[in-house]
Amino acid sequence: MSKKTIRAALEQSLLHGVAMSAARCEEVLMDAADELEESLREDNDDALIALVAEDGEMAMLLIEKSGALYRNEAAREQLQRMWRQFYAANLQTVLPFFVDDLSQGMLAVGGVQWVPAP
Repeated sequence: MSKKTIRAALEQSLLHGVAMSAARCEEVLMDAADELEESLREDNDDALIALVAEDGEMAMLLIEKSGALYRNEAAREQLQRMWRQFYAANLQTVLPFFVDDLSQGMLAVGGVQWVPAP
């Protein structure tokens, strides 16, 4: 998939509510869930976002520090609650990094750390 196609798929799923692939989530992301949780702990992040895009299908996994796992639409909804009014702006910031990783055939993974408000 081209970067343009990947970005469009991510925007459709993450910003416009298009359904994500349950099969991709189970086959790819849940298979890597233990390693992703370990990375979350090692990096001392508050949450971790993982995305996969293959054959025009996209899937998402959100893991919180507590160990809670959210898949696809539930992950998107939880991330929206976490980022509140900054959801769209934060996505626009991280999407280029996710697109780069996905275009190279890798999982897109990003840690989230809470920063106290000034």
